[in-house]
Amino acid sequence: MKTTSASVFLVFVLFGLANAANNAVLDINGEEVVTGVPYYVVSGIWGAGGGGLAIGREKGRPCPEIVVQRRSDMDYGNPVIFSNADPNDDVVRASSDLNLKFTGPRDRLCLTSTVWKVQHHDDSAGKRFVELGGRKETWLRHKEELV
Repeated sequence: MKTTSASVFLVFVLFGLANAANNAVLDINGEEVVTGVPYYVVSGIWGAGGGGLAIGREKGRPCPEIVVQRRSDMDYGNPVIFSNADPNDDVVRASSDLNLKFTGPRDRLCLTSTVWKVQHHDDSAGKRFVELGGRKETWLRHKEELV
């Protein structure tokens, strides 16, 4: 039993080292996230108090739409497609420049694009929010953080 536990632990350690060297972002199945394919962006912790990311609106401000997290774990939100700044790389990597875009159905109240961009800074809250209406040239940087 100890040997099996040690072997499984070693496999996870080696997998982690290989992934750190490759720097690819992995999906829930351990597969590399690739560009041009729809993904649901959900919490990695079931029951953590939130579902997937989706198109939403700020109270009192119908447009532009913003990125929100659904309240229920059962609601996966809207699918997202990733694009790399490097057109020769179809794998999403940590610390790379990305373009994110919601896909699928939505209402037509706002006729802006579904590309993500960083909203103006809210001095009263000391925060920035992600809204829709970016252009294809709007790049965000994914940074790997240990939580």
